[in-house]
Amino acid sequence: MHSTSATRRVAVTGGGTAGHILTALEILAAYRREFAGEGIFIGSKAGLESRLVSTSGERMELLDALPWARQSWTGRVRAIGSLISPVLAARRILRRERTEIVIGTGGYASVAPCLAAWTLGLTVVIHEANAGPGLANEILAWIADLICVDSPETGQAFGSGDVVVTGTPCLPVPPSQGIPQPPYRFIVLGGSEGSPWLNEQAPPLFAELRRRSVDFTVHHLTGMESPDATRKAYEVLGVPARVEGWINDMTPVYTGATFAIACPGARTLAELESAGIPTLLTPLPGVAHGHHEANARALSAHANGRSGARFVSQDEWNTVELAAWLGSLLASPDTLREMGEKMKSFARAGGAEAIVRAGEDLVKNR
Repeated sequence: MHSTSATRRVAVTGGGTAGHILTALEILAAYRREFAGEGIFIGSKAGLESRLVSTSGERMELLDALPWARQSWTGRVRAIGSLISPVLAARRILRRERTEIVIGTGGYASVAPCLAAWTLGLTVVIHEANAGPGLANEILAWIADLICVDSPETGQAFGSGDVVVTGTPCLPVPPSQGIPQPPYRFIVLGGSEGSPWLNEQAPPLFAELRRRSVDFTVHHLTGMESPDATRKAYEVLGVPARVEGWINDMTPVYTGATFAIACPGARTLAELESAGIPTLLTPLPGVAHGHHEANARALSAHANGRSGARFVSQDEWNTVELAAWLGSLLASPDTLREMGEKMKSFARAGGAEAIVRAGEDLVKNR
């Protein structure tokens, strides 16, 4: 831990999806570890914050911010028109907390706190985990003192702003060791919002794979969606599977996994890279700014196609072909291990620490 003359007062903010929220919480925890910082999470009453932040033990303030992604034009007008009240509320919170730096991780919930910090003359740092900037960060980039990004490609999208590549804070997962052996362990990850497509299509895919005499297990997470219908689908098809909704501790899910089928949210990808798990990526249509598809295409095409991931859209999904492809991978352990190594090569460890160190340098040099 670095020494500071006084306790640094920090606020983190983000919301809309678990990726934004959990990333913000990891940054706050890293500030505490690195610089004995103390602070608060600021989010929206309309998001998942009340559920996810409360389990972390961090202090929390929720504002009346409204989402605009995937909203009708009238919903977006309401969201923009409602900004004044949460900005004023955030100003009061930041003054009360004697906050010195605000770090936003994206999503509509981050806009008001970051704008409030800017009007108070505080240091503003934002982090973008996706392949391209979301609307909130596109707006906040104009006032941010520093833009932290997952990759150089993401940084290019921000143009001439002050950008630093930090990677994306994520759960550190030790990569699997050795050559994959049966029973192979599949994990299905629909993200915090859940993927209706994967909930519907994964059971038939694994039934087809099972007909090919492959020995495997499935751990399927439906996110905030109820797991009941998906669990029933596996039962009807005779595929043994552990099906759960949202869970807080993902370490046991990733540990020892042979292969993942996932929605390509930025945090999910960072964790899969950290764990070195080969992955089939299927975007969720309608995600704000097309983040899922952009993330999937960027990773699957990375390094001239030398990727540990395959991108398949819903339109391209073919159960029989995918089952045959998975079967061929499992029959070639060296190829599967190589895919895992390629995934691992894209990981950037220490993202949260890199962000707080860059932020601390800004505060000290103001």
